[in-house]
Amino acid sequence: MYISKIELENIKSHASAVFEFSRGTTAITGENGAGKTSIIEAVAWVLFDLLEYKKDDFLKRGATKGHARVTFISSLDEREYVVYRDTGTSYNVIDPRIGTRIADKKEEVFRFLWQHLGLEPGTDLRSLFRQAIGVPQGTFTAIFLEGATDRKIAFDRLLKVEEYRQAAQKLIETERFITSGIADARERIARAEGQLARSEAVAEEHQGYTIQIGELLKVVETLGAKLAEKRELLTCLDEAERLASAITAAQAEQKRVNELISRAEAAAREITDLQPKIAEQELLEKERDRLQKDLAEQRALAGQIASLDTRLARLRDNYKQNSQALKEAREKAVLAANVSSLESRDAELVREIAGLRASLERDQRFQREIKNGLCPILSQACLNLKPGETLESFVTSQFAELNTQITTFEQQHGSVTNELKAARDALRYASMVDSLNKREEDLKAEGVQLKVEREALEKSIATLPDLEREFTSADAQLRELGDPCSRVKYLQADAAREPELRESIIAITTELTNLEKQRQTFVTEPYDRERHLTLRRETADVERRHAEAAARLDLSRQRQAQLAAELAQFETLRASLSGEFQEKERLENVAETTAFIRDTLKEAAPRVARNYVYHVSLEANVLFREITGNAERTLKWGEDYAITVEEEGYDRPFQSLSGGEQMAAALAVRLAILKQLSDIRIAFFDEPTTNMDAERRENFALEISRIKHFDQLFVISHDETFDNYVDNVIELSS
Repeated sequence: MYISKIELENIKSHASAVFEFSRGTTAITGENGAGKTSIIEAVAWVLFDLLEYKKDDFLKRGATKGHARVTFISSLDEREYVVYRDTGTSYNVIDPRIGTRIADKKEEVFRFLWQHLGLEPGTDLRSLFRQAIGVPQGTFTAIFLEGATDRKIAFDRLLKVEEYRQAAQKLIETERFITSGIADARERIARAEGQLARSEAVAEEHQGYTIQIGELLKVVETLGAKLAEKRELLTCLDEAERLASAITAAQAEQKRVNELISRAEAAAREITDLQPKIAEQELLEKERDRLQKDLAEQRALAGQIASLDTRLARLRDNYKQNSQALKEAREKAVLAANVSSLESRDAELVREIAGLRASLERDQRFQREIKNGLCPILSQACLNLKPGETLESFVTSQFAELNTQITTFEQQHGSVTNELKAARDALRYASMVDSLNKREEDLKAEGVQLKVEREALEKSIATLPDLEREFTSADAQLRELGDPCSRVKYLQADAAREPELRESIIAITTELTNLEKQRQTFVTEPYDRERHLTLRRETADVERRHAEAAARLDLSRQRQAQLAAELAQFETLRASLSGEFQEKERLENVAETTAFIRDTLKEAAPRVARNYVYHVSLEANVLFREITGNAERTLKWGEDYAITVEEEGYDRPFQSLSGGEQMAAALAVRLAILKQLSDIRIAFFDEPTTNMDAERRENFALEISRIKHFDQLFVISHDETFDNYVDNVIELSS
């Protein structure tokens, strides 16, 4: 097989990518983070169910769902198939040639892959990919450097050696099952022998029921004949009763329809009588509608008058309020003339108070300086003081005089301030006088206009009382007339049914005639209800006794059948008892064989391992020589899964090989395992030259190019070492 195409949608760094491949060796190069390894991971996930981390981490950042498609050519039938898998739950295989999904869900897809990849059913796809097809980056030689125990765990699972041990272990359950089967056979034999002990009693009971069934058959036949006779007579009486009931019902219907016909005829006559009143009603309704329209118009005008009255009342209130405001404004505006003189007096008082306060502060400061009684200028006692008077008391008397003057001026200032405020308010009222005068004139003009409108409207509704009287009169006449139009519509429905009703009468009369003929034909004597009821009771009694006898007969037959089945079962038991003995003997033989097989499987596991190792070792040696180009060295893969290289008669263990030799040896063994276990001829090498210098990378690239007999080899690398040694190059950019 070989892979022809890989399609990725929202997978890691790939938003949408398509990669097409052909046979041969392909190098996939690019910088770190370009998505090279994602291609291997997609193949591992889709074809081998291997994903080393959560699907959410495999998804492109920010995406909610991603998918991968792997298209490959099967080596089984050389046809192309597409395997699809997404990060949800979809997993299927499509045949593009017929456009049909041929496998769905994991179980079906695995069966398909085992078949078309040339694998035995149940092969561990993940282990196969890890150890042979797509060894993870940096671990290509790791398992061969591990100890024997770790190698055994890894390769036993891959080579299915462990399955033989598990099969031997599972046969223990088989042995237990067979032992249980032997015990069951013995139990069945004992149970059958116990059941056969009562066969004679069952045969005797079966004979008794056979006699009872014969007697019940005679009773059922006698009662059946009697029941048939009574049912025949009852059928005649039932028919007579039916005819009598039908005739009575037809006569009642005939009477009802005749009454409806009379009602229809009366309706037609009343319609004729109402025709003149209909014309009168129409004239009165037209007149009433006209009056109603005129009345509505007049009432609307009356409503307008009421609205005007409301507006006039509101206008009068506004006029009064405006007049009062105008009067107050004129009175208060008189004080506005004093604003200038009051402002001057206010400023003068403020200056006087400020001067007095300055003098007071100066004297207070002077008092603090003369507390010792000396003049602050001459530093000696003041000569102008009266006898017994101190300089401090002299200054204090000056404070009282200044405070009195300040208080007097502050009182005057307060009075002037109030007068000035009133005068300034008067200025505002003076400015309102003109606008209030204008408002008064506007209100007068609006009042005059509204009065004119009201007078015109009053003239328009002068006829309103007459219209109301005329409308009341017309409405009363209509009520007295009684709405003949509606009455005629109601009567017309009754009158219209007359033809239909007359047809019904004819049909009913015909039916009555036919019923009378049937009664004369089938009923030979007058219908007797008491006789009919008595016959019904007698028939029901015979039916009951017949049913009871039939039920006892059925029960007897059922019991007879059960007993017959038991007798047949006894015969079967007798016939099968020898078979049970044979089955017990067979199971005992199978138990011996199972024990032998289990012992054989326990011994087969190491033999199978040796067989696989032998053939893988031979194949690996051929590949190793091809890869290294040296036919003088021999690669061996031992039963402990260790690699050695024989050179010039000496065995070199894997650990002693150079890095390039280890890589070539590991590569040869992994490819040999792949060839032995499957038809897969594809391998992936993810960064195989990590930590190698340029020369070793060149050598390894040369070794890869020497590998034969494989359909496709993929080398994932971030450098261009392999470009000159491969068939195809795919370069990815980040």
